[in-house]
Amino acid sequence: MSGGPAAMAAPRASVDAAAFRATMRRLAAGVTVVTSRHGARLNGMTATAVCSVSADPPLVLVVVNRRNASHELITRGRAFALNFLGADQSELANLFAASGGKRFDTIPHRLGKTGCPLLEGCTALVECELETLHDVATHTVFIGRVIDNETSQSAPLTYHDARFWALRPIDGQRGVD
Repeated sequence: MSGGPAAMAAPRASVDAAAFRATMRRLAAGVTVVTSRHGARLNGMTATAVCSVSADPPLVLVVVNRRNASHELITRGRAFALNFLGADQSELANLFAASGGKRFDTIPHRLGKTGCPLLEGCTALVECELETLHDVATHTVFIGRVIDNETSQSAPLTYHDARFWALRPIDGQRGVD
């Protein structure tokens, strides 16, 4: 027989979606507003499913539900920007978590090299051109090649257990670079 034990085993039942969400709320994550543009249409969405993929070449990923308006704009516009929110920007996180509205009419921003909006006051900005995408269940994993980035010294906004948090260092502790 070929394929080994995994090929012969029946798939196990998945855990309950509500229980899974409760478990994932225990993972603290940075809060990002993913912005996109296609033509005159601008959009932004709050996301925590964002991470680095590679430093050489510099690649990042973001996971977007296919029903979100950002999905179409990233796919068609072939670009996105990651706006890493600072500890004082929880209102922006809530604004971009809600659907609809002309949010870019009321918040300070500029258009970056990709044409995607870059929000003022963020702890970091990352502009990406779409490298590849992968459909997985109800979402798409977009992998972007970083073409520009900016950082500041402001503390990041984090999300844990359905609440926003501001980080503070543990005295005497330093992580690995």
